Amino acid sequence: MESQAGSKLSRLITYLSCDFDNYPFQEAKDFRYFERLIREFQDLDLEEELKQYHAWILDQPEHKKIYYRSRFRTWLKNSREFHRGDRRKSPFWLTRMGHASTRY
Repeated sequence: MESQAGSKLSRLITYLSCDFDNYPFQEAKDFRYFERLIREFQDLDLEEELKQYHAWILDQPEHKKIYYRSRFRTWLKNSREFHRGDRRKSPFWLTRMGHASTRY
């Protein structure tokens, strides 16, 4: 299991440092941070979540200030709620579109 987590961490760090444009990559900080995220969010595919998050970032206005690490953790928490079927809280995008009462 440890080598699996190590290779997952290696792939995430490689993606952050090589493929995620404008991500404020700091090797020591991100290594420790993503190591913790792997442990905390074992039920999610962090590589896929990171790629989806990256796509979301690319669609944001250039002038928008983004706190990448805290926003990604919030992204993962929301994804976990969605995948578990915890629909008590409406996703922000339904609320913004005026469909907060819509069941999905």
